[in-house]
Amino acid sequence: MRRAALIWLALGGAAGFALFELKYEVQTLEDELAHLNRAIRSDQEEIHVLKAEWSYLNRTERLADLSRRHLDLQPITTTQMLTIEDLPMRGGDTQPQRPVLDLKIKTDPPAAPEPALASAGAGQ
Repeated sequence: MRRAALIWLALGGAAGFALFELKYEVQTLEDELAHLNRAIRSDQEEIHVLKAEWSYLNRTERLADLSRRHLDLQPITTTQMLTIEDLPMRGGDTQPQRPVLDLKIKTDPPAAPEPALASAGAGQ
C-alpha cells in the first residue's frame, strides 16, 4: 500500500508540474497572440492611412496641375496622325506610300518680340 501511495503521489506531482508548465506556456502563447493582434491592428491602420494619402495624391486636379507644370505635352495635331496604309509592311517594302511627316514637337519657347525703337520717332 505504501508503494502504491508513493506511485500515486509521484504521478500526482508529475501531473501538477506538467499542468504548471502547461499553464505558463499557454500564458506565453496568449501574450504573443495579443501582441500579434495589436501589430495587425496597427498595420491595418497604417494601410488605411496610406490608402487615404494615395487617394489624396491621385486627385484629378492635382495630377492635371502637375502634368501642366512638369510635362511638356501639347495637344495632338492632324499633321501628327497617320493611317494604317502609311506604315511599312513587315518584311516587304520598307518605304511608306507617302512621305512621313516630321513628328517632332517643337519645345523651344517662342522668340521674344523685337523691342520698338523709341528714339526713331523722337528725332523727327
